[in-house]
Amino acid sequence: MIVLGLLILFLIWSILVVKSYINNTDNKFYNRIKIKEPFISFFKTFTNLADAKFFVMACLIFLLFLDSKVIACLFTCLMLGEACMVSLLKHLFKRMRPNINQLVYEKGFSYPSGHTFGAVSFYGFLLFLIIMSGIILPIKLILGIFIILIILLIGYSRIFLGVHYFSDIVGALLVGNAYLLSYIYLVHNILNLL
Repeated sequence: MIVLGLLILFLIWSILVVKSYINNTDNKFYNRIKIKEPFISFFKTFTNLADAKFFVMACLIFLLFLDSKVIACLFTCLMLGEACMVSLLKHLFKRMRPNINQLVYEKGFSYPSGHTFGAVSFYGFLLFLIIMSGIILPIKLILGIFIILIILLIGYSRIFLGVHYFSDIVGALLVGNAYLLSYIYLVHNILNLL
């Protein structure tokens, strides 16, 4: 039900984006951001925590060094699926990137944000594994807050750097969470069968 709700919200949001009903909100959000140092340097670096190269390296490290090859494979499959979904959605909507001062170079379409979608998938699955682990509750809460902040800051960094609209981030959060929850449900059922 949650996944269906997220997908319906994503569909409604996408219609609003395509019909340009969100343009004023996008502009107002960006205009409130103060683009200055040291934030420029920070976000230029921080945004790389959701770069495709980062995820490829992380999955390779997991596959080579993680004791649990099952978890390593689950992360790899998750991120391969995420890459396919992002590419499909971007080519479906074909929204051009903001025509403003972009602080980093990005090619391709804008909607939804691939970095935000990737962050939701990767860090969200990491959070799921932490929740399912035997770690004590206070540590789970601290790690959970930390991971959620990473996801939100990555989304914010994309707007700050001028390569995405606010609406791109919201769309990615909605569809990214729908994808993540579907993947977790699928994985949980498969592992129960093994």
